[in-house]
Amino acid sequence: MASTVASLSIPATTFAAADVLPRRKAASRVWFPVARRGGFAVRSTGPATPPDISDKLSESIKEAEETCADQKGTAECAAAWDNVEEISAAASHARDNLKENSDPLEKYCKDNPETDECRIYDN
Repeated sequence: MASTVASLSIPATTFAAADVLPRRKAASRVWFPVARRGGFAVRSTGPATPPDISDKLSESIKEAEETCADQKGTAECAAAWDNVEEISAAASHARDNLKENSDPLEKYCKDNPETDECRIYDN
């Protein structure tokens, strides 16, 4: 069985000259140009928080900041931030419910169960 062994020899002057060459400054920032296209881009995002909950959340945050401005560490301050946390959790649950119920085909099939797209075949 024959084996092939490659022998690489590198001249010593290559490495000796490396110390003499000035080093380039490393790129501090890499910039990737964006292709410009006509029209607009559509970004897919998750369902938004219902506006009434979002408004309540922003109001409760302002109230908590006002309450805690002078009285940090008091029971009133803790209660205000607990209120913010509860409203934030309610907003999160509302977003999750919107996400679960946001399939357009499901909505279409509820309204039009007789269409071909909505048929369910039993085997």
